[in-house]
Amino acid sequence: MKKYYYLVKVSLERTIKELIRYKFNTISNILILFVLFMAMFLGLESFGIGFGISPIDMGNTMEGFIIGYFLWTIMMMIYSGISYGIINDASRGTLEQLNMSGINLSTIVTVRSLADLLIDIIVSIVLLFIIMFTTNYYLEIKILSILPPILIGVFSILGIGLICGGLALIFKRIQSLLNIIQYFLIALLMFSPKNEFIYNLLPFRPSADNVMLIIMKGYSFNDFTIHDYGIMAGNSLLYFIIGIIIFNKSVIY
Repeated sequence: MKKYYYLVKVSLERTIKELIRYKFNTISNILILFVLFMAMFLGLESFGIGFGISPIDMGNTMEGFIIGYFLWTIMMMIYSGISYGIINDASRGTLEQLNMSGINLSTIVTVRSLADLLIDIIVSIVLLFIIMFTTNYYLEIKILSILPPILIGVFSILGIGLICGGLALIFKRIQSLLNIIQYFLIALLMFSPKNEFIYNLLPFRPSADNVMLIIMKGYSFNDFTIHDYGIMAGNSLLYFIIGIIIFNKSVIY
């Protein structure tokens, strides 16, 4: 049990130290995400004005777009963190040492990703407030209410990250695939199947929609039923277990 405590402690220290040591990279990532958002935001706004969409309808669309972008940044940072972490460890020669540490490699990767997740959520929330200030579209953000569905739902994205990490172990270079998955995550937030079973199978989608309800409709975490939380947890467990299985198979490949 003690070794797992040190694993969590070291993972958190590693995440914080890398954030401070490579602050230029951290600031650059935030700026890139902000510039990307503003490019899409201004394009969408000019498109709506060109077609004579009313300011009220435009406001609802923009608010939904801001929330969707906020969720997308969290999803992207989580899944890519695992894959790029494995690629970097392989290039540094530390992956073999981690694999011989006496702790399952999938456990190490998952704990490191959860440590990174704390920073990723903080960065995404800071970016969200910067975006609201810049665009003048202010949303009521209930941090304590949006955290439960996000923290439950991220395990489905961790599962996708583990699958990509397993592929990175086998094929070494999968950057092209990681770039494609970014667009898949965007489609994931936009696609709305009418079939409830298919909808509940989409990774992170039940959690994402509940975050939308909290921010757009004023819901709180108390407004969701046991059934709602069960769907979010079941969705996450499904992809997380699949990710663990594929990753472990890839380690011994």
